[in-house]
Amino acid sequence: MHGSLARAAVAGEINACKYLVVRDFSADPYGIAKELRTQASVRGFVVVSAVSEVPQADVLKTCVMNGSWSRDLGGGELSVRVVDAPSDALVAEAAASGSRFGGVASTVRFLVKKIYSQLGYTGYSDDVNRQRISREYPPRPQLAITEDEIKKGEARNPIEGIWTDPEDHYRLGIVPAPAGSHADYVAVVLQSNSPVWQPNEIKAEIRSTANSNIFTCTYFMGDKKPAGTTLTFEHNSMLHGSAATPKGPFDLLLIRVWPKVSEESASVGSASGVAGSGFLLSRSGLIATNWHVVAEGKNISIAFPGWSKAVSAEVVVRDVVNDLAVLRVTDATKLASTCPDLPFQLASSNGVTLGEHVSTIGYPLTSMLGSNPKFSEGVVSSKSGWQDDPRSLQISAQVQPGSSGSPLFDSDGNVIGVVVATLDAGKVYQLASAIPQNVNFAIKADYLLSLTSMLPGTSLGSRTTGFSPEKASQCVAIIRAW
Repeated sequence: MHGSLARAAVAGEINACKYLVVRDFSADPYGIAKELRTQASVRGFVVVSAVSEVPQADVLKTCVMNGSWSRDLGGGELSVRVVDAPSDALVAEAAASGSRFGGVASTVRFLVKKIYSQLGYTGYSDDVNRQRISREYPPRPQLAITEDEIKKGEARNPIEGIWTDPEDHYRLGIVPAPAGSHADYVAVVLQSNSPVWQPNEIKAEIRSTANSNIFTCTYFMGDKKPAGTTLTFEHNSMLHGSAATPKGPFDLLLIRVWPKVSEESASVGSASGVAGSGFLLSRSGLIATNWHVVAEGKNISIAFPGWSKAVSAEVVVRDVVNDLAVLRVTDATKLASTCPDLPFQLASSNGVTLGEHVSTIGYPLTSMLGSNPKFSEGVVSSKSGWQDDPRSLQISAQVQPGSSGSPLFDSDGNVIGVVVATLDAGKVYQLASAIPQNVNFAIKADYLLSLTSMLPGTSLGSRTTGFSPEKASQCVAIIRAW
């Protein structure tokens, strides 16, 4: 390309560029990038310093110019490439060399003028832009459907409905896939603020797995390139996955818009054969948990780590208002070799401080993560709970469905609370257009101490060994109610 006209990717496509970002050169002692910006503005480009300055609706009208300068005895050579901002696809390129009497500044202006002459920009054209979009982003298969039709239909799976991304770029309808499709469900564009995506185009192809909360998915990105991911269905209101793309990992999150989720913040107990957690209070077989874990069950079973078979249990005392329950296993002899040394004990939460380190052990998402106990840690985010509820602590330790009833430990291994709930991310997004991060709650242990005092002739176990997550996990049980 030395000293000659560079060939553009497609003749005249430079006129698809309304906005132009001119990036700085790695070596630019003569201020060439600055001159490129100056002359770009004169020639009709809207010059911006970054793509983020461009309105979202105009990103496909934005191009990026990268350049390089090399010095030689005859003056130097200037080369530039203009690419499409979203896809990095080549739009045009040019190169010019030589020198001009009058010094460096004159030579720079001379070379930049040659560059723009080669690029052939005559001004932004909507027609050229549309032609480029249709070539770079070909139409996807379509399924004609409306929001009203989705709302009138009968869902066969909880993921069916109307969804949006957190930035509200797309409004998608997830419906059964058309006959003959290799997918079980498809996500159809209902609304989009991107000129690339049109209503009724299929943006994702979703396939079921043996787990009702896990799906495999081919998701078509903003540039219509496919990316494979695994979606998890969370809190009855979110689909979450991560995909690898040429530009790096992409975090995919969809929020349910319709049908509406519960008006209350979600409990961390799971439905359909409720599974939760509980922890040993005494060698006589007393187990603490949340009331909501066992409230709907006629049958209750408990199993500690290493057990091949669960044993039954019954509720001996409950506190519905504070969501607490104490269970007793029907066969305490099974505890003979379980948790031989108790590494924790109940303690008042009066001395808890803001920012204090806490941890918990329980059985979250057993259908996906398995039936071994899981440890997580965080801090006390607030000494009160939801809407300043004085009965609870707000914590940042990770909590998922199945964590209900887990013990909350302080740094000394005292049980200062019982994990009870996490905010429903989908509901919070509907109310506040924000997704909560690790906003979880635990009932203060004082209420459990008060509840156990109602059991006549019962003494709670005292700590018999130093605390460690490994030892403590042997004293935390998985609870199922049905």
